[in-house]
Amino acid sequence: MTRCCIVQLPFPSTHAPDSRLSAYYRDYDRRFRAFLPEYFIPSDGLWEIPLWVAHLTALLEQAGLESGFQDLSRTPAESGACAAPILAATAPGDLVLFSPLAQNLRLALDLAHELEAAGRRVVLGGNMAPLAPEGAVHAVHRGQLDAGFVAVLAGLAAGRGGRTEKPAVLGLVPRPITWAPDYRHLEGYRGRVPMLRLNASHGCLYRCAFCGDAWSKQLTLVGADALRAEVDQLAERFPDTRLIYVGDKTFGQSREAVAHLLEVFRGRPGYRFIVQTHVLQVKEWVIEAMLELGVVAVELGFESADSQMLKRLGKLSRGLDDYTARIHALSGAGLKVVLNMMGGLDEETEESHAQTVRWLEDNRRALWLFNLYNFVPYPLIPDFERLRERIFDWDFAHWREDAPVVYRPSHLTPERSWELFQEKIATAHRIVRAPGPAHAACVAPTLASKETP
Repeated sequence: MTRCCIVQLPFPSTHAPDSRLSAYYRDYDRRFRAFLPEYFIPSDGLWEIPLWVAHLTALLEQAGLESGFQDLSRTPAESGACAAPILAATAPGDLVLFSPLAQNLRLALDLAHELEAAGRRVVLGGNMAPLAPEGAVHAVHRGQLDAGFVAVLAGLAAGRGGRTEKPAVLGLVPRPITWAPDYRHLEGYRGRVPMLRLNASHGCLYRCAFCGDAWSKQLTLVGADALRAEVDQLAERFPDTRLIYVGDKTFGQSREAVAHLLEVFRGRPGYRFIVQTHVLQVKEWVIEAMLELGVVAVELGFESADSQMLKRLGKLSRGLDDYTARIHALSGAGLKVVLNMMGGLDEETEESHAQTVRWLEDNRRALWLFNLYNFVPYPLIPDFERLRERIFDWDFAHWREDAPVVYRPSHLTPERSWELFQEKIATAHRIVRAPGPAHAACVAPTLASKETP
């Protein structure tokens, strides 16, 4: 039987981390843990369970393929150190499956060369896979991991290679996912990660030009039975981890997905949730559902206070006043507001940056934390082909969200773009160091707390 070896690659050490970002995240960590004491930052290895491994394990089972797992997250990021355990666990003809990010794509390609020479067949997926040179691996897969991928894997096991891509089905996919991820390879993460990630839907219907998830152009629901089976596994395998990050790109985009979450967690005490959504989904019924579920924090993208800039980048909005009102609606309901704030975007100007900083200062009482990213032109973002000719640094080790941009923005030099991102860091840091908003002690009720005397 052909075996499949799923490999979680290590990441090269982050050299010379930005000192201002590091200082900011120390205060971020203090504020987060003051509210959620069970949260911690792992001392080594990954911060989250590699959920793609659980999804792929289930799909391989459906294809009748035997799977194994090599967790190399704490192995030195060198091809020799990584190849030895993979070769020991596999035989010629076996499939080896990687899902690298930018920082370890070079490592994945070096490993692939060594493994293919030893008769293994390497399959590459993930958001960097399209940049693999032709012939560098046995097969490249671009697309979501879903039941349609089963046939692809079976073909690969039979010796067929090439590039595969799931065809886009625009809008809501009519058939929900009916299978649950399989966590059997991931029990070693028990107690090692501070939160779990769970999806009630996959994909997104918005098409922001800078977003790595916009390529899907579709929304696929997870069926209630499949979601329940997954939560049963999480409760059994990770009984002490009760903080869950809802991985749906846009919470509230599907009423049915929200209803499934409420149904599955009804009667399960002690869970608290962090969700992410688009500002246009911040509606009264969505806020009520968040409170009912037990959501404590809501992440929203905030790329700029310049609505015209966002329009040019394909991000839908009803203007800054509407955004501000919805932020305050969340904060007024007792929910912590976390802005996913991005610098380095192509359309940014000096004035749009200044407008953004002014807005942050004016609304600081409604803002709890910020996740800070500098833009990276990943190949699956809608804008990649437009920006490609302006990318000047193709060393993927430099494609980092905590480092200067690797392309030339339209209105700023790369150096000036980085200076403006540093100003955003400083603004976020001032807000996070300040005393929290008046509702800081408020904890959203959970379904269990409402039903338990």
